[in-house]
Amino acid sequence: MSIIINVRECFPVRDSGDLAGVIAFVHSHLQKLNIKKKLLQKAELLTEETVVMFRKHAPQDARLSVQIRRFLGDVVIHLSMPGAEFDPFSGVRDEAEDELSEDAIRAILLRSHGEKFKYRHKNGVNSARILTGQSEQQSNTVTFLAIVCGLLCGILFKLVLPPPALDALSGYLFDPIRTIFMNALKIVIAPVIFFSIVTCFSQFRSLADFGKLGAKVVGMYFLTTVFAIAIGIGVFSLISPGEWGFALSESVEAAPVTMETDVAYGILPMLVDIVPSNFLSPFLESNTLQLIFLAVLCGIAVGMIGQYSSVLIQLFQACNSLFLTITSMIAKFIPVAVFASIVLMVVDLGGDSLLSVLGAALTEIFALFLMLCLYGLLILLMGKLNPLTYYKKIREGMLTSFSLSSSSAAMPTNLRICTEKLGISPKVAAFSIPLGATINMDGFCIYLCVMCLFLAKAYGVSVSASALSSMIVTIILLSLGAPGVPGAGLLCVGIVLKSVHVPIEALGLIIAVTPILDMFITMSNTTGDMTAALIVAKSEALLDTDIYNKGDA
Repeated sequence: MSIIINVRECFPVRDSGDLAGVIAFVHSHLQKLNIKKKLLQKAELLTEETVVMFRKHAPQDARLSVQIRRFLGDVVIHLSMPGAEFDPFSGVRDEAEDELSEDAIRAILLRSHGEKFKYRHKNGVNSARILTGQSEQQSNTVTFLAIVCGLLCGILFKLVLPPPALDALSGYLFDPIRTIFMNALKIVIAPVIFFSIVTCFSQFRSLADFGKLGAKVVGMYFLTTVFAIAIGIGVFSLISPGEWGFALSESVEAAPVTMETDVAYGILPMLVDIVPSNFLSPFLESNTLQLIFLAVLCGIAVGMIGQYSSVLIQLFQACNSLFLTITSMIAKFIPVAVFASIVLMVVDLGGDSLLSVLGAALTEIFALFLMLCLYGLLILLMGKLNPLTYYKKIREGMLTSFSLSSSSAAMPTNLRICTEKLGISPKVAAFSIPLGATINMDGFCIYLCVMCLFLAKAYGVSVSASALSSMIVTIILLSLGAPGVPGAGLLCVGIVLKSVHVPIEALGLIIAVTPILDMFITMSNTTGDMTAALIVAKSEALLDTDIYNKGDA
């Protein structure tokens, strides 16, 4: 099969028969490209919904252009059709009480695909890009195989090769691979975080306009975020996985590196230092809190400059899409970096380091389990509802989130569960579930807390009260606009590490376990979204308790 494939066809789309011809064309060519059945069905569904929207806003005699292009493993479907401009995501905030409109369902479906679906309008033509990449399950499988192969090769090399050969193999092959990957992450950390947060705040800058309902939803998200951070720090302090300073190199003294705790490093100077003296220094110096401060400031200001707002929003969204795409490209090499990191860990640090990393991963999973239990307690105390009924009814959504490792991809399933099984009004569900997929990331906050404290311990860094405060503020702000693409978790850990004075090279210790933990993290995130929706719906008398208490069909 050639590396580049490009086919194009034009269709009239006046009726359902014409639409069937478009879907048949897409199906035929995706099959030729050996796209897996599940991904093929998603692409067909997305194509169908996009064409329906295009047809609604197009002249009677307009024709649809369909282009299917493959380049270096990525298959992209480009759709374009003359017509009036529209917002494909506007239906998310449908105000219907009894049922979701077709436009609302379609908007949620499109939004759930995140960076895999992009829309634009230019020169009187509506265009959409649909990306059909490898599934998350396939990516996780490849990463798991890389872990196993790395363990086996590391043990084999250590048993068979003499020390000089082992040092040469590590120094000239595996260490350069890991270093290249880390440097690639460093390139995108600042721009990804900046543009993601700017885009997030520019989108939700008028959240107060949603009134009491919006305030309650956001309030619940903030409450569970605080609980998540407390659980993450508390569980780590209780279990304390890993040996102190085990990741220090031989050239570094093994004594713990303790940060100063005098007035110069107090909380007040930290707050003062959040505001940078110039715009570029946060990017050049990788100052975490200053970078986030600028992003929040720009995001809010974008909506306050009149006629230029829409232009800047499009610019920031384009930059965000650019760097998220670069991040996705880098993330494709995660299995290679995982293999090299595991080999180096076995060869250089020994089996104890592997057990320490495994201990940190199990600590993270235990903290996530406690968070799931806390959701049940909140439902019992704040919602006055049976939490066992809740967990029974959302198990499909939890399994879907776990397998997909994506809050956005699980959004349609979770929305259906909220309205059909839990009895939550579509007015609440259609607002809180998409919003939660963007700004409510409890499992992600626990992950950042546990892993940053673990890596600080691994590098012999004692985290002071001021550094811990800086870390907490950074995590809360990152949870509002963390990018939802593969590899973004590592990026966010890298930026939080700066707040506790740990080198970004520490990420090499947790690359292997992050893709596996991501499945548990996503399940916790989406469970938190549904929990908040349920409690708010109950408080606003927008919950059908008969449906909630009805036995699972």
